[in-house]
Amino acid sequence: KFMLIDPLSDNPTVISGSANFSEASTTKNDENMLVIKGDTRVADIYLGEFFRLFSHFYFRYIVNRQKAKRGSEKRKGSYLKPDDSWTRRYYKPGSIKEKQRLLFGRDPNQPLEP
Repeated sequence: KFMLIDPLSDNPTVISGSANFSEASTTKNDENMLVIKGDTRVADIYLGEFFRLFSHFYFRYIVNRQKAKRGSEKRKGSYLKPDDSWTRRYYKPGSIKEKQRLLFGRDPNQPLEP
C-alpha cells in the first residue's frame, strides 16, 4: 500500500507500508508506514507502479463494461492501423492523450541523460 503526494514535483512524498490508512491499522494493529520525502527517484518508481496497476485495472473495467453493454452480441475485433492515423488523438490540443504524451514523452531535441 502506498500514497504519493506531489510525485512529479522536486519535493515528492511517498508513504508506503502495511497500514490500511484506517484508525485500527494505525493505532491498534502492529502495522508500519515509511515516509520518504524529497527523493524523486523513489517517487518515480512508485509512480510507475501506480500507473502499471491503474492500467491493469482500468483495462479490466473497460472489458467488463463492454461485456455488460453488448449482452450476447459478438463484438468485431480491433486491429492496429497500418498507417499513422492512430497518432492523431495524441496531438489533439487539450485531450487526455495529448497530456499523457507531454507528461511521459521525451522531447526528441533534448539529449538523453546518462
